[in-house]
Amino acid sequence: MPFTRSEIREILGEAHTDEIATRLISLHRSVVDPLKDDLDSEKRNATKWKAEADKLPGLQKELDELKKDDWKAKYEAEKKAHDDYKAQITRDAETAKVKAAYKKLLVEEKISEKALESVLNATDYSKMKLKDDGTLDGIDDLKKEIGEKWGGFKATERRRGENVDHPGKGAEGNDVSVRDYMKQLHEARFGAPQKTE
Repeated sequence: MPFTRSEIREILGEAHTDEIATRLISLHRSVVDPLKDDLDSEKRNATKWKAEADKLPGLQKELDELKKDDWKAKYEAEKKAHDDYKAQITRDAETAKVKAAYKKLLVEEKISEKALESVLNATDYSKMKLKDDGTLDGIDDLKKEIGEKWGGFKATERRRGENVDHPGKGAEGNDVSVRDYMKQLHEARFGAPQKTE
């Protein structure tokens, strides 16, 4: 509670002046007002802290529930599932590389394109390994296995020659003689004859 002018007049007696009273009141307020503000702030904090303290039993109950849930076992299970997933992705990528190399080998061994996908789907890639250069390890054994297992799917080329009685038409669509046709055929396969001088 601040001083009043009458209280100051009683204390000072004849030495009292309005200027001294004003200065004492200002000085008193400069000390008391910040203390009042601090007190109000602490009251507000106390109310807030009381509300937080009221939440504490609920938080303790939630913590107890979490302890009962065995979070560590759940974490370990999730970690194991994640590690298994990463390992599966790595295996799938490696299998894709092996499959691509094996497909290239099947094409080199002239397995029919029609049967190529069926052969790739029926093949077990778990025992195949890649070398550092990207080729399959044990390629000779694999070629032998391809011949034994998938030899029936090898593509065969059938060539049939032209009918000599009716050699066909020339480049312009006109009938040509057998001699001219053979000359055109020779030039198409081997190139034009070289002139020597």
